[in-house]
Amino acid sequence: MRHLAPALALGALRRGKQIEQFLGAIESDFGPGLRWIALSPGSTGVTVYLSDVEDVGTDIFLDITEFPPLDPEDETWGREIAVLPTPEDALQLAERDLTADPERWVNQGIVCDEYQDFRTARRSNP
Repeated sequence: MRHLAPALALGALRRGKQIEQFLGAIESDFGPGLRWIALSPGSTGVTVYLSDVEDVGTDIFLDITEFPPLDPEDETWGREIAVLPTPEDALQLAERDLTADPERWVNQGIVCDEYQDFRTARRSNP
């Protein structure tokens, strides 16, 4: 089971583990790209990061976390959207304001597998 049930996503954050979600293809002022989100617990709260990146993936290069940002002025690993005091607050913001699906959270690093599935589906249904 790749996706974390909402209670497991919350539990991971409470244990200090980062969770992520692939949000799909986007169109921006800088052109087409991909969007993914990360919630990262730390000493000051849970930081919500949003990454809009170029789709430079290949069949052997699937690490979306290493893709360059769409906006050359952006940080290389995503924009910090907010630091919230609790995991519940971070999940709520991500799901309410950033279109994250409460049933699609994954553990850190698994977002690359989600991207691979996206590539496979796109090839099957161009």
